[in-house]
Amino acid sequence: MKAHKSSAIQPQLFQFVNMDDLVPKKHILRQLNEALDFSIIHDWVAPLYTERTGRPAADPERIVRLILLSYLFNHSERELYQLLPMHAGYLWFCGLDFESVLRPDPSRPSLPDRTTLVKTRKLWRKHGIFEKLMKHVVDQCIAAGLVQSDVHASVDGTQVRANASIHSMKEIALAPVESIEDYLARMARQDEQIDGVAHDSDDDSQPPAPPARKEQRLEDEATHEDFHGKTFSNQTHRSVTDPDARLYKKSNGQEAHLRYLVHHVTDVKSGVILSAQASIASGTAERETSLQQLSAIRFAHPQIRIRTLSADKAYGTADYLQALFTQGIVPLVSLRNLALEEVPTYRRQTNDPERQRKRLAKIQEIQIRNRAKQIQLTGSYRHVQKLRTRCEHLFAEGKVAHGLGRARSRGLDCMQEQTLLTATIQNLKRLCRFKKKRPQTGALACHKPKSVMTEAVSNLLISVVAMFVSSFFMSVRRLKLT
Repeated sequence: MKAHKSSAIQPQLFQFVNMDDLVPKKHILRQLNEALDFSIIHDWVAPLYTERTGRPAADPERIVRLILLSYLFNHSERELYQLLPMHAGYLWFCGLDFESVLRPDPSRPSLPDRTTLVKTRKLWRKHGIFEKLMKHVVDQCIAAGLVQSDVHASVDGTQVRANASIHSMKEIALAPVESIEDYLARMARQDEQIDGVAHDSDDDSQPPAPPARKEQRLEDEATHEDFHGKTFSNQTHRSVTDPDARLYKKSNGQEAHLRYLVHHVTDVKSGVILSAQASIASGTAERETSLQQLSAIRFAHPQIRIRTLSADKAYGTADYLQALFTQGIVPLVSLRNLALEEVPTYRRQTNDPERQRKRLAKIQEIQIRNRAKQIQLTGSYRHVQKLRTRCEHLFAEGKVAHGLGRARSRGLDCMQEQTLLTATIQNLKRLCRFKKKRPQTGALACHKPKSVMTEAVSNLLISVVAMFVSSFFMSVRRLKLT
């Protein structure tokens, strides 16, 4: 039968909706809500607020849930606040409903203003709240058994485009160097010119020319300078928009853009990011930052120990390998050449201490490289080294799904915030998936004791029956032979 044509949709006057019924049972937001206790944020931010003066602050647990929502689904703050009034899952995750958004009431939980969210993020970023959140999530992964006590880690870095154009780069103006005599003479001339202008102020002079029109000024600013044939470098130019960004590229065929570097230390077996750090782009930033991360992990998570560290050939310097050996970490670095080098011997001794120092340093570097090459040649950690590419997968996931491909804000501190929150979301996703299909190990092995006992008893009975049957046939065979 043909459907009747409806002129308009007439909704019911009174609707009673349960927000919990609108969220599917297996939705990621429901899993995320069960995986982590967000109420611990109250203890972290308590010293940042006063109890007697000022307006009541927004609920910090609701603030952190809003921030995680924006990074989980790659929404900007403006886009998130546009989607919140019509998304039941987002409202349920934040402890709100449709009435609290459409008709806010001071006596009921309400959605904080977007400017409050921006100012709160700035305050928390200044006092290291996001570092505590990252550490807490990693501790939860360790407590759940997702990260084992002996960790096979991997380290790598990726480049992130800064939120600034190359047209914002201006030449660095260095302060002129002049003697004290020249400075006093220049100040004396300026004083004479000021006195001369003051004496001539009574004369009838032409009025100053009117300033340029605003439209003309905006047009001049919008016209970009022609950069063809000019050379830029981080030593001579700096971005006015984002002074912390640097021109950087990783290969010869790549264009140099204003970028930051993001570094991860990852557990290759579970895919959990143990440490995430943003730094100013430079040629040695990957090695220097990774050593700082490894030292910080030892104090932040003393319940785990890094046994091996997989890395690419950019980390194959003698100083970096020596630092890993000193910390008791086995380096699984992809070296350029696995042939063992011959340790040099010198026929004549030298009395020059500088030359002797260079000789000893060269011998030590060769011995360190040979030690790392022997680990590669034995092949005992080859199965671990194959998992190093998971660090690259995490970078790809962060850039494609969580907006790590480009900086959201400007400045190294804002880039560090984005790096930490993106890594936190990725770890929470793995924690949710692990708790969803937790293996039957440890205390969980006794989850079904009856089935285990039944299987053991049945196996015992089968073995006993088989033994009696075999003994019976053996006795019958002996009787026939006699």
